[in-house]
Amino acid sequence: MEVLNGISIDFLSQNIRHLRKQLNISQEELAARIGLNRGNIASYENGTAEPKICNLLKLAHIFGVSITDFTQKDLTRDENYLEAQITFQAERDEENEVLEEYLQRATELRKVIESLHTCHSFKMKSTEDLSKDAQVMNTNFEQMYELASKSLHELEEFLDFIKCRSK
Repeated sequence: MEVLNGISIDFLSQNIRHLRKQLNISQEELAARIGLNRGNIASYENGTAEPKICNLLKLAHIFGVSITDFTQKDLTRDENYLEAQITFQAERDEENEVLEEYLQRATELRKVIESLHTCHSFKMKSTEDLSKDAQVMNTNFEQMYELASKSLHELEEFLDFIKCRSK
């Protein structure tokens, strides 16, 4: 029985290979998600190397399994786990679809905001003398534009962050 940081890892190598194949991803794709190279994953699957605890945690998160189950259960034979894994993957796919829709809407909103600003700027350039009220409105519009752009930028960063975490 192999032990890693006090945890038995009898089933780790076969579970990594099995779960990776269940998710239909290559060793290279899995390695990229963790920040390793393909050779590391191959070594884990062959049992010739053991992941550091931080990489073990990342693997367990990607596969949606507890460290205990990941290392101590034969997940290739656990029908309940296989069904749960299929459900988990379907839910993750659905979440990714929703996230992509939000990202697409953010891109469309950015185009709308930029178009409004371009139209406003064009109108301001074609107007020679602005009244005091028009100058105040122009200043307010520019401030609102900056605020909207900044808010949208933060939303896009947040959506990208969530997208990276869900992989």
